[in-house]
Amino acid sequence: HGLRFRSAVRETPLLHTKLSPCYGLNEVTLEGIQTALGKINNSIGKLSYVADATTVINDELKKLSHHHSDYKVNLEAKTVNFSTFIDQLSLGASTQNRKVGLGGDGRNNQILMALWKAKSELEHDLEDEAVIYCVEEPEAHLHPHQQRKLSKYLIDELPGQVLVSTHSPQITESFQPDSIIRLFEKEGMTSAASDGCSDCVEDAWEDMGYRMSILPAEAFFSDCVFLVEGPSEVLFYQALAVQLDIDLDYHNISILSVDGIAFGVYVKILDALEIPWVLRTDNDVFKVPESDPIKWNLAGLNRALRIANEDEYEYWEQVEKPDDLSELWADEAEVLNPKGIYVSKIDLENDLGEALSDELKEYTGKLTINAAVKYLQGKKAVRMREFLAEKGASLKDLNSDELAQPLHHAVKHVEGRRAAPEEE
Repeated sequence: HGLRFRSAVRETPLLHTKLSPCYGLNEVTLEGIQTALGKINNSIGKLSYVADATTVINDELKKLSHHHSDYKVNLEAKTVNFSTFIDQLSLGASTQNRKVGLGGDGRNNQILMALWKAKSELEHDLEDEAVIYCVEEPEAHLHPHQQRKLSKYLIDELPGQVLVSTHSPQITESFQPDSIIRLFEKEGMTSAASDGCSDCVEDAWEDMGYRMSILPAEAFFSDCVFLVEGPSEVLFYQALAVQLDIDLDYHNISILSVDGIAFGVYVKILDALEIPWVLRTDNDVFKVPESDPIKWNLAGLNRALRIANEDEYEYWEQVEKPDDLSELWADEAEVLNPKGIYVSKIDLENDLGEALSDELKEYTGKLTINAAVKYLQGKKAVRMREFLAEKGASLKDLNSDELAQPLHHAVKHVEGRRAAPEEE
């Protein structure tokens, strides 16, 4: 294009363009080149080794995702220079008989993975050579379903040894426990939990059984895990953290429900992976079945003492259920709390009723705190969510309450580990 300037009355410069007389000729020439390139590309696809390579790549892509079923990768020429165009092949793509861009980085990474595998199989004799694939963050730019599919591809399809670094719970949960190494910072250096892959990790994992899922897998990347009994506790402590200005994600703290009282299973695997933890459990008291005379099991305290490797209480022999364990609870708290183990005075709902009795009665519309607690216990998670939505701001008053102690303990755990190298 030719450019020229003309000054207006106010000497404001104006920009004008003038088409080159050869513009139309360029259009015709470019169309001719494009037609020629199209013929070249079609011819390239007929070369046996090119056809074989593209077939392998597309077959591998179909293994990775059903989204690739109508997505075809092909090799195209980037230059018309005959002496170099074979070396200048690039990836192109088509879907539903239309040429498209290769798409986002996630799909491009999958294409490269498939090409990588095909290339290594062509270049190496897998019967006589050891092939090691090193893959860094393969989950990048992929949604969870594709991350799980990719992990299966890494396990089942790549021949040889595969070394993967990842921050993805979806990928982590797919691998065998004895193949997982947790890396973390310790005393200013990167360390491997349990000195790398070990039997203790596999043994702990086996005990997880059906409990293994994305949420427990998230704990692998935590600086501290707060274990609670169920979803209502998760809801409560997430809301409490917000009101106390404790940023769980900043501190890399996960709150994890054990869906019951199987704390020991989780503690075992967290210890094997050298992941710090705290927990809070109910102060359950159960009647011993068919006992004569009547006996009671201090199940909550014994559960906590067992995890702490402390002596447990024998069954209590008395007719009525023990209803005041406050002194016993206070004594054991001095032993358990420093180890990150916290026991409710009774349970979350009763303890909350003691700490925020007016707010709980207002929410439930009940006249007595016992009736309010019973109402909250009726549908724990549902009513806990409702209570938090209506009275969540009142949780700010619990900063010094025993209910907040596990959260503060978890934060101190994380901050202590981060500060240790600097202090040295």
